[in-house]
Amino acid sequence: MSDVFKTALVTGASSGIGRAVAESLLARGLAVHATARRAERLAEIAGAVPHALDLLDRDAIYRAFEGLEIDVLVANAGTARGYDGLVDASPDDLDATFGANLGGFAHTVRAVLPGMIARGRGHIVAIGSVTGIYPTGSAVYGASKGAVRLFCQNLRLELRGTGVRTTEICPGRVATEIYDAAFDDPALTARYKATGIRELQPADVAEAVLYALDQPSRVNVATIEITPVEQSYGGAHFAPVEKLSDEA
Repeated sequence: MSDVFKTALVTGASSGIGRAVAESLLARGLAVHATARRAERLAEIAGAVPHALDLLDRDAIYRAFEGLEIDVLVANAGTARGYDGLVDASPDDLDATFGANLGGFAHTVRAVLPGMIARGRGHIVAIGSVTGIYPTGSAVYGASKGAVRLFCQNLRLELRGTGVRTTEICPGRVATEIYDAAFDDPALTARYKATGIRELQPADVAEAVLYALDQPSRVNVATIEITPVEQSYGGAHFAPVEKLSDEA
């Protein structure tokens, strides 16, 4: 990791990927500002500077982060309300998912980016998703993460010549609390969590973040796609010939 990076901001740090990233950066000696809605969870991250706030609150984002000297932003916070389908999603679900996954993300970047540009250094890491690359049957969540993908790709162009790097990490299934928060129906939560595969652990994604940060200043790792071995996307599946009738 660049020895000029001294301070990091991690959103959604109260559990899962965000907490694993925050603890990894603290172990590397960075000062870490950790944000999430659950203050009691943030207090468990020894050494971090806690910021209890909701990324749906735009003004709170700027009050908390604008003016902070942040070298590394790991934008992890998000939600998956409405994951099981657009028709079954409430208007509030749509607002929550697009508001947190895109709006809160964009405002957080906007709050810390001017300082990075002024100092000529910085690294923005967005925790996206494979659902932002491939269709997986979730229009709301997929669209929010697809927007993050295009945000990062366009921001990379905007930042050329500034010395600020951008990375999008696109995980597949990770053993986190995302489905616990996504649904109000425990049976639906259980159905989505019952994959039978060896899911990624938050520490696996944190390692991918560290890999991108550890590259020499001349190197920008634009995208990392990381999935469980048993999970794959983007392929086509066909029935074996012998299972097709002669009339097919």
